[in-house]
Amino acid sequence: MDYIIPHDQMLPKERMAAFVKGEEFDRLPCDMMLSENIAPYLNIKTNEYYFNSDFLLQGEVYKVRKLGFEGAGTGITLRGIGEALGSKLEYPPNRAAHVVDPILKDYAQLASLDVIDPYKDGRMPIVLEAIYKMREELGDIVDVSTSIPGPISAAHAVRGEKQILRDIIRRPDDFARLLDFMVACGLTFAEAMYKQNGLTCSIADPMCSTVLLNPKTFYQQVYPHLKALVDGIYQITGSKPSLHICGTTKEIWPYLRELNLSTYSLDNLEDVGECKQVMGDKMRIIGNVDPVGVICNGSREDIFAAVKYCIEQAYDSPCGYFVASGCDIPSGTPIDNFKAMQDATRYYGQYKDLYQ
Repeated sequence: MDYIIPHDQMLPKERMAAFVKGEEFDRLPCDMMLSENIAPYLNIKTNEYYFNSDFLLQGEVYKVRKLGFEGAGTGITLRGIGEALGSKLEYPPNRAAHVVDPILKDYAQLASLDVIDPYKDGRMPIVLEAIYKMREELGDIVDVSTSIPGPISAAHAVRGEKQILRDIIRRPDDFARLLDFMVACGLTFAEAMYKQNGLTCSIADPMCSTVLLNPKTFYQQVYPHLKALVDGIYQITGSKPSLHICGTTKEIWPYLRELNLSTYSLDNLEDVGECKQVMGDKMRIIGNVDPVGVICNGSREDIFAAVKYCIEQAYDSPCGYFVASGCDIPSGTPIDNFKAMQDATRYYGQYKDLYQ
């Protein structure tokens, strides 16, 4: 099918500002998560990309100016707090880093660990510097954002994922102390980011998924710490953070809706229309086009169909909706497919067609 794609009438930053204020805009925003997967498009090794603020900047400039992305940013990754505390990471040349030796072998060590110093520890100084450069280079065109891991996802890089899941059952008091410490570390970085760059950290917390935790365990043992992180960021910045959780989350939506969140980023494993019904009166909903099956491996027609479905299901969400990928898009995705996501949003997401 041939589509006549409308031209944008606003810059991404203008569009998002109008969207957030509830004012008229030209079309729905479109957000795509790519993270370190941008490095191969620049012929930069991923392990070099992580440790160079100019490479991080170069990746975001490429996304915005060459691929047409509507936002820029970088974060400390799910492993950033663990690394800053002393966990050992492996940095392969062509894929994401992973933890190979968590620092916390025994809970007796916890008292000896100091809260992270964002200006000295791990990659945190590089991220702070990179965000500053992105705001200077791209801040007039797009919003710049950053993220931190949620408490249990941060803990996995300190204690190890398998051990964390055992600790929930066998050592609940120690587990709670560790998550309290993760909240303190997360808020320390969030405060540094706000003071240096004026940004509110968003939160990524994939270990909250009901693939890993049953809803009762989440609510009793994880939710209080996630709430403390959310409320702490709100208190520091005066702005509510956003939250992304990979995987299935439907059974914990009734809990998530009570958090002080501006936005919930929905994974593609859930239905955006159903999420709107439960959470849409409390926060913006964004998502949730399949990043692998559709954006990476799908045809232009597949992408248009997926974007159309998401918009039809959620455009009228009470606190707002816009199009986004359901999670990180893999490296190797055809450039034409990124453009198809944007074109589909332009085609189906016109303000005058949806709201007038």
